[in-house]
Amino acid sequence: MSILAMMSGCQGYREIGRFLDRNRKDLQQAFRLLHQVPTYVTIREIFQTVDFESFSQAFNQWAMQYVPMCKGDTKAIDGKSIASTSSDYFSPYQNFVSMVSVFSAQRGIVLSCSKMENKKTGEIPTVQQLIRALDIKGELFTLDALHCQKKR
Repeated sequence: MSILAMMSGCQGYREIGRFLDRNRKDLQQAFRLLHQVPTYVTIREIFQTVDFESFSQAFNQWAMQYVPMCKGDTKAIDGKSIASTSSDYFSPYQNFVSMVSVFSAQRGIVLSCSKMENKKTGEIPTVQQLIRALDIKGELFTLDALHCQKKR
């Protein structure tokens, strides 16, 4: 249900909760729920226990199967830090978790995603891994200026 909400543009727990509440009857029927749809508080608690690696692998497998690559479709790649994951606040090199995603600009859908933890890896190798996993050639990607570095 949360994925449906996110694919509809919801970006936070409260927005997801409002989406579920607005679509309560359809969701209860589709998912055969015996009780109400979860509130944003429940959604937050569930998200905190999700194994992101397993989730992103499942999402990427689903996307590869059901969301085909379209020739000439511009793909934007960017990382966004996840709120409340920052640590070492007073250090010049904070740690945080980001979700790096490949987004189809024309279709408005995420094609692939990966987790990046700032102190363990960087956005550049994470993006390179995502592009390799897509296994496509001759396509246009848009990226931040961070990716315009010369090799030494």
